[in-house]
Amino acid sequence: MTRRRALLAAGAVGALVAILVVGSAAPAAAHGLGGLTPTNYKSVLQSVTPRVPGLRVRVVDLGTKVELTNDGSTEVVVLGYAGEPYLRVGPHGVFENERSPATYLNRSTTITGAPPASANAKAAPLWKRLSTGTTARWHDHRAHFMGTGDPPEVVRHPDERLVVDNYEIPMRAGAESVVARGQIFYVPPPSPWPWVIGALALAAAVFLLARTRSWQTVFVVVLAVLTITETMHVIGLWDASTASFGTKLGESAYSLAGILLGLLGLGWMWRKGVESAVPIVLVATIFLFVAGGLADVTTLGKSQIPSTFSPWFARLLVTLTLGLGAGLALAAAFRLRPPPHTSGSTRRARPAAVTS
Repeated sequence: MTRRRALLAAGAVGALVAILVVGSAAPAAAHGLGGLTPTNYKSVLQSVTPRVPGLRVRVVDLGTKVELTNDGSTEVVVLGYAGEPYLRVGPHGVFENERSPATYLNRSTTITGAPPASANAKAAPLWKRLSTGTTARWHDHRAHFMGTGDPPEVVRHPDERLVVDNYEIPMRAGAESVVARGQIFYVPPPSPWPWVIGALALAAAVFLLARTRSWQTVFVVVLAVLTITETMHVIGLWDASTASFGTKLGESAYSLAGILLGLLGLGWMWRKGVESAVPIVLVATIFLFVAGGLADVTTLGKSQIPSTFSPWFARLLVTLTLGLGAGLALAAAFRLRPPPHTSGSTRRARPAAVTS
């Protein structure tokens, strides 16, 4: 394959990756194919009263889900928005009332439409077993911020931590009424600009270093750091979610592809040399830059981040991916440029020797 063809192939693959990743992640502004979205609102569950033996309740997934575990002998029933039985959790498993409007309203973090006509809060429950375990997780719109924009008090005081809502989730443990109470806080976000400037400076440094005689070493080191950085990023995102293995695998698909391509590029450089590996380095870098950087760029300017790492470290990982990825992608594309050549028609002929 000529350098020109390699450049065209790498560019086409890179453009396709960018369209697929950004297009699929844009609605949620989250990692890969979707997943948890960074936010400035934090849900805190403060109490469950009265105490019920074996009952534990907490908010998970950045407050978008409530998790209830009931290891006690008394069955606990979670009530829906109209006070109807919604979930049953106890020794016999987890059950969902198919006639509860909450069953349909809670299927996503946003309410997209009215429940079907068969959902009637006043009708007798129709229970469907969801699992044989003792833990239930569900989207509860009472326990997370539902606004499409900041409330007026946040607009007036964007730099202050504020309570924007109080919520209650009613339950029954046997014949006893139980209430889980919590608050939703606005947590001021950091400025994204220091991270953006850092990413730009890092990209410039990588590109300039790749123009020196040590460019091959730069390619190896930067691709290795990029691959490790995105691996750490995926680990932080993976452990921060309670979604199923298959769901998390799909959400991280592009990042995992980038990591595999990064490893392939490193192996190629080790066996066949850096020069021949430039096309695969470019493709791997584009995958990592888009999936681990652009798809998670909102992390830089939000206070609540879906990661088990500290917010500072999570932002650092995204910044490194953006900076190193942009710099290495530009450097690899530059290396793929076809060498300059001169046309025979424009070459000046040497003057003939003059003989007497």
